Amino acid sequence: MKKLILAVIAVMGVTASYAQFNQGSILIGGKTNLSGSFNTSKTKTGSTTTTNGKFSTFSIEPQAAYFVIDHLAVGTGLSISTSSSKADGSSDKFTSTSLSLTPLVRYYFDNIYVQGSFQVGSNKTKNTFNGSTTESTTNLGGWSLMGGYAYFISDAISLEPQLGYSHTTRKSKGSDTKQINSGIVIGIGLYAYLNR
Repeated sequence: MKKLILAVIAVMGVTASYAQFNQGSILIGGKTNLSGSFNTSKTKTGSTTTTNGKFSTFSIEPQAAYFVIDHLAVGTGLSISTSSSKADGSSDKFTSTSLSLTPLVRYYFDNIYVQGSFQVGSNKTKNTFNGSTTESTTNLGGWSLMGGYAYFISDAISLEPQLGYSHTTRKSKGSDTKQINSGIVIGIGLYAYLNR
């Protein structure tokens, strides 16, 4: 009897979580991303690519999405991030702060989901090279593909660990130099699912 009651409770919990992903529901929340030695920073000038060293970044991304059909949410976010890289065997370093708009699409397979997003915005950089420091503002573009799990801590609130890959490019207007950062991203989010 005890096993039957536990099975019924488990089925009710799964059914309640499915209702969160129905057409017309709204997803509101945010996530933080942290990436470390998984990423490599490179500079590309013309056809020459130079590996700068390891790259780390921290970002906060408030997001909102609307379920256009069951299990498919479309929305946007705002990404605020800070990052830095240090050249291997040198005191040269690079720091940046960026603000960007991140349109996104998310599809759910039960509580597991896949999310793709694009990034468009601007980036402020500070570069120290051979003892000389320069500052500049650049255009920012990129994309990411993430997988995650919606673990519901209440009927409408979920804690969502994420793992994925991101690729970001920073380029100054009128310049042939690009800053390219790509690699594995680990994130955690807290989201509210609002039903009509």
